This record gives sequence, C-alpha cells and structure tokens, in this order.
Amino acid sequence: MIIDKYLYFRKQTDQDSDDGIDDSLFLPARQITAMVPTSTTALTIFFESMYNDQGGSDNEVVISDSVVLTCTQGKVKQAIQTIVQAINSNRLYQDGLIVVADDVTTTYLTSSASADETITATYVDSGITACASITIATALS
Repeated sequence: MIIDKYLYFRKQTDQDSDDGIDDSLFLPARQITAMVPTSTTALTIFFESMYNDQGGSDNEVVISDSVVLTCTQGKVKQAIQTIVQAINSNRLYQDGLIVVADDVTTTYLTSSASADETITATYVDSGITACASITIATALS
C-alpha cells in the first residue's frame, strides 16, 4: 500500500499565534514543484498554488506558493537531501506526516495547570534552523 506523504511547516514560535494561512501549512508532498537554494542560508520550496490553477490558456501566468527555510551556512544541500529522503522513505514516517519545520517553542495551555509550556522547535534536518516565511498567493480574479 502506498501512502501519501504530507509536509508540515510552521513559522510561529507561540502556538497561540498560529491563526493564519501564512503561519502554518500542511500539504501533500506531491504538490512540491521545486526546492531551490536561494542563498547559502536559505532554501525556498515552491509548490502548487492553494488558490490558483494553471488554466487552458497558453499565455496564462502560473502562480506558485512557497516556504522559505533558514539553514545553517553551507547546510542547504543537506536539508534538501533529507527532505527528499523523508518523502521517498517507506520505513520512516509511516503515518505519512513529515514535520519539515515547526518553530513553535511555546504551547497554549497544554499542562494540567492550564499554563503555557516551553518546548523545543522541531526540524526534519539539523541544518534547518527556522521557517522564515510562508507565502500563499491570493486568488486570481
């Protein structure tokens, strides 16, 4: 049985502030269109637009959405390799969920004392240090 893989990104450090489409993103890995090193410390992942489709017109502009990950200097290629390995793995991530970058370090009322707790941010690769931005293009009219 083949299971779809899904990627999760969150740029908010406080779970209580995660309330917009540009704060966190959960999407099928099959929607990735490119992973591009955009600097020695940044990896941009492009994916099919949430709101826009490629239509039938030859002159139509196709808009893609993106996530920018901040990486340790010189670790962008390593991050790309780890993400691709995670997507292609049949043994790892058996539930299909791959947390690529989750910047949250403060939870929202999760303890028995109903208080916020401090946790460690989660990244699929040690070279990733943050989810710098999530860009979702608005719908074309």
